[in-house]
Amino acid sequence: MSFDLYFAGIQSMEADQALMDRGSCRLYSQLNDRSRGKLWLQHVKEHPGTKVFVDSGAFSAWSKGKEIDVDEYINYLNTNTNELTLFASVDNIPGELTRTPTLKEKQQSPILSWENYMYMRERVIDKDKLLPVFHIGEDFKHLQNMLNVILDGKHIPYIALGGTVGLERNIKDTWYRQCFKVIKQSNNPNVKVHAFGMTSLNILEGYPFTSADSTSWIMTTANGNIYTKFGTVCVSNVSSNKPNHILKFSQDTQRQIKEGVEKYGVTLEQCMEDYKARAVVNVNYIQDWADNYQYKGNDRYQKRLF
Repeated sequence: MSFDLYFAGIQSMEADQALMDRGSCRLYSQLNDRSRGKLWLQHVKEHPGTKVFVDSGAFSAWSKGKEIDVDEYINYLNTNTNELTLFASVDNIPGELTRTPTLKEKQQSPILSWENYMYMRERVIDKDKLLPVFHIGEDFKHLQNMLNVILDGKHIPYIALGGTVGLERNIKDTWYRQCFKVIKQSNNPNVKVHAFGMTSLNILEGYPFTSADSTSWIMTTANGNIYTKFGTVCVSNVSSNKPNHILKFSQDTQRQIKEGVEKYGVTLEQCMEDYKARAVVNVNYIQDWADNYQYKGNDRYQKRLF
């Protein structure tokens, strides 16, 4: 069973080429990454079936004290709707970067986000591609509304869960468990669910998500590391003092890592010297995981909900 893992963030062209070669899913921000998005939109035309997800860039705009032109965003989506698989509604993020939001702002935020979703839904061509987002910290009544509302004679087919970036794993785990409990008890138990900014493959195997996106492959690459069956291993020549550096492993383990790298068309020596080679390895390793995804779940979810 495969999993739709959308690679997010911008890195080298070599990395994007590796993603294209593997038929990977791609997420980009319409606010900051339209130039790279143009490359992927053309790729979809040449390779139908490639999945591309457009994020609104709401958090980036909020962090810069700017607002997104929702109507311009809608026009962009409609212009490219045939090439796009999914796109996110514009979230309202409470408060400002320099201050903590007030209780009133926190309570109002999911209401404003829902109003944005409804405004966009009335105007986008492909309504089922538009995902509303439920954020950690919001009252679960807003998730229940997403699940139970009837629009155009049917339930919303796809929603997203977000706001967990940077939080400890146990906090994420507890929240996802509650979210899927609400989903299962709703009138829309078969809804598809996307996890925004989810880097834990173990969590993705433990809950019945349909898709997720992550930038962890970029940071792993930049830090001189590659993914291996032995965990994340540092291979950069300039970081040989790290406890997880490949030179700290046995000769047999080093040999196996070397063989694992070479199957992706690069050498271990290249990975030690060049972040672009490490990016190729990391892209392929995670795509292998997605292609061979296994939902493990637990007693609460004995089978996938969709």
